[in-house]
Amino acid sequence: MDGGLSYNSNNLQTYDPATKVGINTNSIKHTNIPDSIAELYIKASANDSDVPDQEYPSKTINLGGTVHGSTQADLDDRIDTFKGYFVQRKKNLDIVYGSGTRRYTVLKANSVGVERQDKALFAAFNIELVCKPFGFDTSTTNLWTAKTGFSSATFTETPTVGGNAPYQLPVITITINSLTGDGDYVQISNDNNNQEILILGLGLAAADVIVIDCVERTVTINGNEVDFYGTFLELEPGANSITYTDGFTTRSVDVAAVYTKRWL
Repeated sequence: MDGGLSYNSNNLQTYDPATKVGINTNSIKHTNIPDSIAELYIKASANDSDVPDQEYPSKTINLGGTVHGSTQADLDDRIDTFKGYFVQRKKNLDIVYGSGTRRYTVLKANSVGVERQDKALFAAFNIELVCKPFGFDTSTTNLWTAKTGFSSATFTETPTVGGNAPYQLPVITITINSLTGDGDYVQISNDNNNQEILILGLGLAAADVIVIDCVERTVTINGNEVDFYGTFLELEPGANSITYTDGFTTRSVDVAAVYTKRWL
């Protein structure tokens, strides 16, 4: 298989037809939907049922192929090195896919099977990896064009969000260039589902940088984690509406937002 593939930066497509050595991964099964958990509830006296929520705890990816050596001793060394790649947990599995790279976080190698026949110069492998449920792009996407020196107390953006996982998680950075007034709060709202996050009563001042990280579930001011009210935004793929509001009398703020597309 020609597609690029690596785990923890170790290349899993190194086979050289000229020398007939290296790793040839010819089966990469990652396009299946993540494992899901959903409980069916029966509606009383209605001859009907419903699934109120569905969770995706993990995704299983299978790799298959062969490891080739120039001699039996060389093959043995290559097998040892290859197996050692999968000892480390919570590393990135990168798969060239479509026009980019799809990245998965591997929680554990469920099985690493390597079968080597006596005197053969190759060994077949089959690996089952248990990953976090969604794949990611390897670079961020702007949620909207950054607001620079914005002077109004509120604005609404209507971005079209990509990816196809059930929700996408933004990282929003608010830089306060200047302000006047005593209304010490900043709020970001998801108008689609009424989620909102509020930073209140922390003595906000000029030069403060607020980062609302919906991936890590943290809010920081100038790098220091702070308390907040509300909940982190979860954006559905497609059309969204997001509103910024503050309580200052006057202000100049920069507001930027990015997200990393998540994929089933």
